[in-house]
This record gives sequence, structure tokens and C-alpha cells, in this order.
Amino acid sequence: MTMNNPFQVASRPNLNLKTIRKPKRWPIWIGATAACLAGLWFLSQSSLMPPSFKNMLHPWGDNSHIFTGNSELTRDKAQALYRQALTDLNDGNSQKALDEFKQLESVYPGLEDMLWLHEAECYAGQGNEWAVQKKLNTLISSKVSSPLKTVALYRIGQSQYRGSEWQQAQETFTQVRQANPKSSYALGSLYYQGMLLSKNKKTQSQAISPLMQYLSQCPDCKFSGDTADQLEKLIPQPTAVEHGLIGLADAGSSKDIKKTIRHLSQGPRGLTWLALGKSQIAAGQTQAGIQTLLQGLPEAKDADSAKLAIDAILAHRPDPKQQIATLKALSEEHLPIGGDYILWKLAEIDDEQASSHYQTLMQDFPQSDYAPESGWHLLWPLINSGNTPTYLSQAQHYLTQYPYARSAPKVLFWMAKLQETTKPLVATAEYERILEQYPTSYYAFRAKGRLQALTGGKKDIGWITNAQRSDYPPTQTELNQLDILPPPEQFADGNTGRMLRNEAQELQIIGAADDVKLLVGEALQDELPPAVASWAEQTSGDRAKGMRIIRDALEKETKALFIAEASNHQKFKPAGTENEMKLLYPIYFTQPVLNGGRKNQVDPYLIQALMREESYFNEFAISGSNARGLMQLLPATAKDVAGWENMPSFQTNDLFVPDVNIRLGSRYLGYLHQLFNGNAMPAVGAYNGGPNAMKRWVSGSNLLATDPDLFVERIPYEQSRDYIKKVFAGYWNYTRLYTHQ
Repeated sequence: MTMNNPFQVASRPNLNLKTIRKPKRWPIWIGATAACLAGLWFLSQSSLMPPSFKNMLHPWGDNSHIFTGNSELTRDKAQALYRQALTDLNDGNSQKALDEFKQLESVYPGLEDMLWLHEAECYAGQGNEWAVQKKLNTLISSKVSSPLKTVALYRIGQSQYRGSEWQQAQETFTQVRQANPKSSYALGSLYYQGMLLSKNKKTQSQAISPLMQYLSQCPDCKFSGDTADQLEKLIPQPTAVEHGLIGLADAGSSKDIKKTIRHLSQGPRGLTWLALGKSQIAAGQTQAGIQTLLQGLPEAKDADSAKLAIDAILAHRPDPKQQIATLKALSEEHLPIGGDYILWKLAEIDDEQASSHYQTLMQDFPQSDYAPESGWHLLWPLINSGNTPTYLSQAQHYLTQYPYARSAPKVLFWMAKLQETTKPLVATAEYERILEQYPTSYYAFRAKGRLQALTGGKKDIGWITNAQRSDYPPTQTELNQLDILPPPEQFADGNTGRMLRNEAQELQIIGAADDVKLLVGEALQDELPPAVASWAEQTSGDRAKGMRIIRDALEKETKALFIAEASNHQKFKPAGTENEMKLLYPIYFTQPVLNGGRKNQVDPYLIQALMREESYFNEFAISGSNARGLMQLLPATAKDVAGWENMPSFQTNDLFVPDVNIRLGSRYLGYLHQLFNGNAMPAVGAYNGGPNAMKRWVSGSNLLATDPDLFVERIPYEQSRDYIKKVFAGYWNYTRLYTHQ
């Protein structure tokens, strides 16, 4: 049998060379380059190439339909023009923005639905309602598979409403409600339909139903105040429910608090008690408001309402003895909701009976959100008293019952540390478990140090930082480049899903937060994914809100994963992708942080972590003690530090300027480092609790030298104790995320 030779060149067919034009000979390098590119293209389409390499070849994904480009508008220039158009639109420069959006149509075929929406906004800014409707109808009638068609239909209705085309507007809003009855646009359509009906005396009585439906579904929405005002005109004698809903809407929007109280007091108590009590207190009727809240607590429908009421009551009974008496009286009522929070507050205020209150809370409310932390408060005295065997036994039970709790890594850390001498292998395994299951916690930071001492033959580096580091700022800190969008199949099936995700990705890179929220929200027909919502808020300027969104979502997901592991015997994997973690620990103000770190011999990642904890990067933050700006400096302290920095023109309001605030804050932190011999841990604690207090704590024992972990746990100020842990947890996560240590 003859084997084919894989290296044999196939014979050429006989060709009549006279009839074939001899091709031009291109340089060899051109052919070689073409062959390489063809090979790379083939590999990129196959499953053999790693995804990371594919992304290098196709940094924008498979989205060639998004951008076509031309000689005048490269992709970078088009993205910049889109940003400028949004700025002009928001600034009221409608014609300039319109010209810019129209220019973008020629290079952005994949964004045409969003461009048409913006062009309609420009026409609306010019008062040209005919052009608004024409442009929106272009989107609706187009062949584009866009989830924004319902939005366009709704905006046509708004345009018709503005243009007094009332009959057409009614019909349009009816279509919106039929097309997507559970959407926010269907809810807004109820408002508009009610207002349209109220314009005609013959149909005013019909307006009450849609307006009441609107308020019942959302008493604190955008149009709630206007809806309440209109209903007051339409209903001469409201029912109790109508009084209640009007009052709830007024509570969030009305400046006439007397009118608000009048409506709320005539509404159903189960519906209005919380808003009524808070309104009475705001109006100066403090005792009446407290009494309303006390009487209404049994009506609480959820834990948040109960907590708000209890906090409001305690805030206006500032004497601790009076607070304890109030809470004990409430505890004896055995409220259906809020009993756990009452016990939690009792333990917080009533020091002498705190242990008893914690025990009762865990016994009566074992599934409460406050039960895990109550358990820690009962465990800690066992360590302080040296009762190690009992601690180890009870701690194991705690971790079985509450593996998801915030205190769980702390409980596990002290289990490990107490066994370092007697059972080093057990201690090692428990430290490793902390790093595996609680990798973002302060105790993972400390577990890493203890493992170095136990198994690495190295010294526990403790809280040592690196002021001389060369890896700050990190190379990639741009939130717009993070992969935070849902997969294509969540947008839509097949190629449509891929196209929509690519469109959202392009808008994300541009930084068009509202556009991304609109597109993703309409495509998913659900709440925005937390990562998208977090990115959008941070991109829009509300960094603190964005970080809280992703923080709360990851905590919720972590708890669910722990529960799933326990019930299904699944291997636990901590919540949070690298991109989600970068939303939780973003890098901002890199240059002033770098300058401050170099000048004052402070690790820039420590400045970043401290700034994050102080203000969540809100440069206009003001605390209850009047600390201001990114690093929350008190005006008196800032004035002193400004003197050190030779800034004679410094004014208190300069603390809202990021460069100034970071300059003064990093200088003060550097001073505290020097005060405590370069030890970052007491320096950070002193930043919060004050240098004099920290000096007392350091001199009060030798724990800082012999057992710094125990020193931290025994700091008398709970706020300063937790502050150290939060800042160093941040430092740990910044170095993990951005230096890959």
C-alpha cells in the first residue's frame, strides 16, 4: 500500500501560458505577512486559541458592526465626539449636540438606536416636537433589533403630551402599557393618562383611577408629588386609603408639612404610621411623633421600617436610662418584627446586661442578621479570660451555624492563633481556610502574615507597608475597561445578544453611564446587574453609592454561596470576580496620592485605602464632627498641617479640593508614622482616634510589641478598632488586586 507523502507538492495542471497574464511579483515579506495574518485569523476563529490571546487580536470583541470609521473619525475620535455630544446636550447646546450625533451616525451603525434617541432629545430641547416624533418613529419602524423601541414609543407619547396632542398621547401611552405592562414606562404612562383625563371636565372622574394606581405602585416616584396635588383637586372627600397615599407622596415631596400630616393622620395606620411619626417630629411635634411611632411598631411590615422607627425614637430620648427603659418596654411587647434589633440596641446601650441581651437575641432570633455578631460578643470574653478550650468548642459551633457572618473570619483567626503552639498543623490549616474562604477580609491579611511565620521560616511582616514601591499607580485603573457586562445570552438569543452586548460595551468604553443603564435595563427587563449599576453610579460621579451597591451585592451573594455549600455539599467559592472587586476597590486621584506618598514616606496604597474608608472617594463629604473632604480632615487639624506645608492662603473650603485634601491628609498620616516609629498600624489608628489616645493605648501595655493582634482587639474605642481593620483590609485588597502579590 502506497502512503501519501505529506510533504509532496501537488502537480500543477497544464496551463496555456499564452492566455494567462503573468502576475506581478510582490516582495516576499508581503506574502509572508499575509500568510501570518491569515493564520492568526484562522486560529482566532478556532477553539485552539486561548481567550486572552483572542482578545489581543480582537480587543473590541466580535463587534465590527458597531464601528466602521473613516479618514476623519477614528475610533478614539468618535468616542471623544460622543462624550462631547452628551456634554453639549446636558449643557443645553441642542443644535451643537444634534450636529455631533448626526456626524456619528456615519461611523457608528451599531449605535444608531441610541443616537436616534439622543437626536430626538436635541429636537425636544429646541421645541421641535414634529422632528422629535419623526426621529423616534425612525427607530420604531427600523429593522434594528433594539430593546429601546418601547422607550421610543413612550417618548413619542411625552412629545405628544407636550404638544397638546392629547388624544394621540392617550393612544400612545395605552400602546406602551400593552407592550410592556410591568415596565417603569407602563407606570409612567399611568401618570400621563391620568393627567390627560383630568384636563377635560367630562373625563376628570376617570382620571382618579390611573393616578391612584400610580401612587399605590410608587408613592415616592418622580411624578408622585404632582400626582398627589392633582388628586387633591379631583377628590373633594378622599377615602382613608386615598388620604394615606396622598400623604405618603406629600411626605417625600411637599413643603407643606401640615398638609402632609393632615392626610397621613386620616390614612390607614398600618400604611402611614412611620411617615406620620417622622413628619410629626420634623414639624416640632416631637412627643406626638414618638407616640405615633411607638403605637405603630406592631404594624411594621419589614425590619427596615421597624429599625427606622426605633432609631427615631431613641434619637429623641438621648438619656441612656430613658433609652434602656424604652427598649425594655418594647421588648416585653414581643413585637412580630423588630424584636432582634431592640435586643441588639439594648446590648449596645446597657453595658451591665449586654451579655444577657446577646444571649436572649441568639436564643429567640437565631436567624437574625444580628445573631452572628451577638455570638462574637459572647465568644470574645472567653479569649480574654484565657478559657481556650471553651472558646475552641463554641467557635466551631459558631462557624457551622454562621459561616457567612462578618465575624466568621475573626472567629476562625483566633481559633488558629490560639493553637499555633499546641497544634501548629491545625493552625496552619485554619489560616489557609481563611485565605480560601474569606480572601478579602482583614483576617486574611493577618492570616498571610501568620502563615509566613509558621510555615515559611520568615518573620510575620505584620502591618509593614512599602513607601518605596514602584508599582503605583497600577497600569490599568480605568473603570470603563472593566468586563462587567452580562453575557450575550442574557441580552437576547443568538447574534442579537452579541450585537447588543457589543453596543453596551462600546457605550461603557465611552463612559456613557445613562446610555448603558438604559440599554442593559431594557434588554434584561430586570434590575440592573450590581456590577453595571455600581459602574454607572461611579462613572456618573456618585462613587460612594456605586461602591455600596457592589459591596452589598457581594455580601448577599457570599451568604447565599455559603448556604448553598452547606445544603448541597458544594465546594465554596468566594463571591466577586476581579472586575467586581475593582469596582469595590477602585483607584482614584492617582497623581496626588503618588505625590503625597513619595513626599511623606507613606505607601500610596495605604493612602488609597484610608481615603476609601474615610469618604468612599466623595470629595464633598462632611462628617457629623465636621471632618471634610476625601481624607476627612477636621478644619483645625487641616489648618495646622497647612502651616507645616507653608500654605498661608489655606481656607477651610479648600478641603473640598482633592489635591489640597490629599496633600494635607497624606502629610498628617506621614507625621503619625513618624510619631509611632514608622509603624503603620498605630499611625492609622491615631488618624481616627487621635494621637494622644493612641499613645495611651500603646503605653498601657506591651501588647503592641508582644502580640499586636491582641493589641488591636483590645483598643477601647470600637470605632478606632474597626477602623484599623477596615483600612488594612482595604490595603490588603488594593495590593492583591493591583500588584498581584
